[in-house]
Amino acid sequence: MAEKMDRRKARTRAVLYKALIKVLEEKGPSRITVSDITEKAGLNRSTFYLHYTDAIDLLERVKADIWTGLSERMKNLNPYNYLSYAVKNEPDPAMVKVIEYYGEHADFFKVILGPNGDPAFAVRIKDFLKEHHLSKILDNRPDLADTIVPKDYMIAYFAASNLSILLNWIETGMQQSPRTIALMITSILSSGINQLYGISPNNGI
Repeated sequence: MAEKMDRRKARTRAVLYKALIKVLEEKGPSRITVSDITEKAGLNRSTFYLHYTDAIDLLERVKADIWTGLSERMKNLNPYNYLSYAVKNEPDPAMVKVIEYYGEHADFFKVILGPNGDPAFAVRIKDFLKEHHLSKILDNRPDLADTIVPKDYMIAYFAASNLSILLNWIETGMQQSPRTIALMITSILSSGINQLYGISPNNGI
């Protein structure tokens, strides 16, 4: 009986999630209501309140779940690996997993990162990349701090460009495989690191 209830609960939440995405596409996060969501889902309000306190509660829980999965994958990225994989014309496997996650949740990312989405979510991704990923590029090379492109600007540029590539991939129907997009980002980052700072697989660390 408990297992049956859990499956029913999961199905209901999946329906509400899909309805939330549709409402976000139409109205953006600041104007969503419980009525909007339940109408799209074909459920009554009492069913909704068995799972969430209000529309914002649903949205915030979805964002938290998506973020947990994304950050778990992004924390395994190491920019120095791009250099060695790019030389072999291969995508960094950790980057492939990140791209696959974006693909699995493309409906969410297309909306939340789009014009009617939540700018704060994009900022959160960029900040994570700056603080826990791209900043590693020069952490072991303080001698490069005074180069023509300062570290902070370089990190901001790479973080924004990565996100732009991913969003374009999603918006155009994900016609390329996650490996292809991962190789693209791997190659772009590796080339930029090498050209701007002269860091190569042999002298990067």
